[in-house]
Amino acid sequence: MKRFVVLLVACGLFGVAAVAAPMISVDNPVYSVTLQSNSLVTHTFVLRNAGDETLTITDVFTSCGCTTAALAKRELAPEESVDLQATVNTTGFRGTVTRTVSVTSNDPINPTAVFQIVVTIAESTAPVIQEISVGDLKLVFYFLIDVRTAEEYATGHLFGAMNIPLLEFQQNLDSWLPRLPREVPIILYCLVGGRSAQAATILVEAGLTNVLNLTGGITEWNRVNGQGHLFAL
Repeated sequence: MKRFVVLLVACGLFGVAAVAAPMISVDNPVYSVTLQSNSLVTHTFVLRNAGDETLTITDVFTSCGCTTAALAKRELAPEESVDLQATVNTTGFRGTVTRTVSVTSNDPINPTAVFQIVVTIAESTAPVIQEISVGDLKLVFYFLIDVRTAEEYATGHLFGAMNIPLLEFQQNLDSWLPRLPREVPIILYCLVGGRSAQAATILVEAGLTNVLNLTGGITEWNRVNGQGHLFAL
């Protein structure tokens, strides 16, 4: 009889030892959020060791480069918890997108715990406004000069064109040179291209290398686009 009782006690102790193990736990493994526009999404998952032995976290990795995760410590005593902060850069997201954070540990039942951040970008009725940086503006910007007389300029000119008559370049070049840009194209035009070619020659001889002459002048512009595209004073 005594031998039987000892055997039962031994089996009981073995059973307790068998169930003693670390166990990773989190209240909500899925975080969902709806955004009106693309931005950074940050959420904190609280990890807890619900087991009876020390939980050791061996690795934390994310599903893509747009997601990062930070963990303050990697060993948790029984019932101890730690914050796992995850951040998702939603730039370029459309509709609903899921990103994951995976945590590997010595939990024998769940060695890789996976947490999800589900982001929904709400459809917007507002128009999408394209933007351009100052650096990119230099790639598309140009300085437009109408070298005709002030009277000709007033009857109709290209939108955005500045009126500097050819005579100004011929007689007052020194006063205009400091005002002209060096990093963007300077486009000159006149009625058919003759006077603007003279002005371009003057500027090139003065050292400017960013000067262009509009072939055919405003006459060619009207032929291709029509006079309705001209702006008159």
